[in-house]
Amino acid sequence: MVENNQQTTPEKLPEKFGDRMRRGLFWVVQYWRELFNFKFDKYMIIQVLPGVYGIALVAIACALIYVCVEAFMASTWRGLFYFFFAAPLTFLVLASVLRALLEFYMVVFKISEHVDELVGLRDTVDRLSGIGDSVDEMVAVTRRIPFWRALSSNPGKARSKKTDQVEERKSA
Repeated sequence: MVENNQQTTPEKLPEKFGDRMRRGLFWVVQYWRELFNFKFDKYMIIQVLPGVYGIALVAIACALIYVCVEAFMASTWRGLFYFFFAAPLTFLVLASVLRALLEFYMVVFKISEHVDELVGLRDTVDRLSGIGDSVDEMVAVTRRIPFWRALSSNPGKARSKKTDQVEERKSA
């Protein structure tokens, strides 16, 4: 017989029903608190987007069922056409458009968050650009100091000028 040498890992304990209810209640309270927050300092739509999507899908399905019932009341053939062809196709198109629209909104909100971060970075860059101006001013001041030029000049260039002058004198 082959022995199974795999170690058994303790599986996640199932979450207690009370903990789930408490988290759900907390979410509902936070939702209502943010819903009536007139400061608009947080984007609530990002948090409720899955719920909005679900509610919209249910609303589309209910509307299409109503249209199918109305079609059956008008004619059996029309009802069958709506039930097997028009309603599923309409649901597919509307659900796809809704999904694309909600994803577009999500992208817009994420771009907005990134722009907010970039604004914070811009403030930092503006503060640091002031340092660059003061460094340029210090460079301008040090260029006026005579001995600073001698200290900061390239020694190789100074020797080459001297050797050029010596060579000119010898050739003359």
